[in-house]
Amino acid sequence: MEKMKVSIIIPVYNTEQYIEECIQSALNQTYKNIEVIVVNDGSTDNSLQIIRKYSDRIKIINKENGGTATALNAGIKALTGEWFKWISADDVLYENATEIQVEAAKKLGDDAKDCIFCTDVDLIDSTGKKIGEYIESRYNNLDLFERNTILLDRFVGNATTCFIHKSMFDRFGLFNEEIGFQEDYEFYLRVCFLHNCRIFLIPKITSKYRIHENQTQKKLAKQQKNEYIGLQNTKKIQEMILKQLDRSIKKKYLERLELLRKRRNSKKLKTLRKIRDSIFNLFPEPTSKKLTESSIKYRKKISRMF
Repeated sequence: MEKMKVSIIIPVYNTEQYIEECIQSALNQTYKNIEVIVVNDGSTDNSLQIIRKYSDRIKIINKENGGTATALNAGIKALTGEWFKWISADDVLYENATEIQVEAAKKLGDDAKDCIFCTDVDLIDSTGKKIGEYIESRYNNLDLFERNTILLDRFVGNATTCFIHKSMFDRFGLFNEEIGFQEDYEFYLRVCFLHNCRIFLIPKITSKYRIHENQTQKKLAKQQKNEYIGLQNTKKIQEMILKQLDRSIKKKYLERLELLRKRRNSKKLKTLRKIRDSIFNLFPEPTSKKLTESSIKYRKKISRMF
């Protein structure tokens, strides 16, 4: 197993507060046949100075700012391993993260070359305190059509845990540098819908995913003032991939997606109605006519919310 060399790519842009912990977590992996490539994407803070402290143990690429996709692609072009592993500069790897993913790939044999391996994550705040965990849905055994429909409905597989054979980039291209952001989602859709690859979810927590105000996604949301542009970008990416499919296949996916969302919304509505009934049960029947009228009005107002 140790013969499988893994290249851990860390794209960095102004993460001086977190980058050292991230690099150390990559270097401290129990799986030793690795290289760590840190791509400084034009940082204007002290990130580069911190990165250079590890210059004898990592490969450093210093480039002008161009976005996450350009940083990842620069790392991919420079890697010497047969496996690519991405970790965001503000996140942290557990020591056995790489070992877990290598073992999973080993079990699948040659099929692993057509898989994007992802795992569950712990959620941490800006100080590193655990605030929760994110457990991915378990659907490795679903067929390709069902898996792709779910991926079309929502993003699957935390990008900071992804583990990909280098040949996938050679065969199907690098991350798209033209779409601005969500380059991970575009890549997932492209290889799964157009090339019959799949996301393989490993049911283990391997990383700490940090949630904080300076995250790239949150910065973009602030710049855009709302989530509308982000939603529009998602739809644009989806349509970009779907239009490359045969028209009849695209129609089947959209019909299945509509059915999936109807079923989910139906389940949500049932849950909300249970919550409504629980709220009603908190209030005893009023004894006076005035209170009765007030109660009826209040119940109607709550009912409209559900």
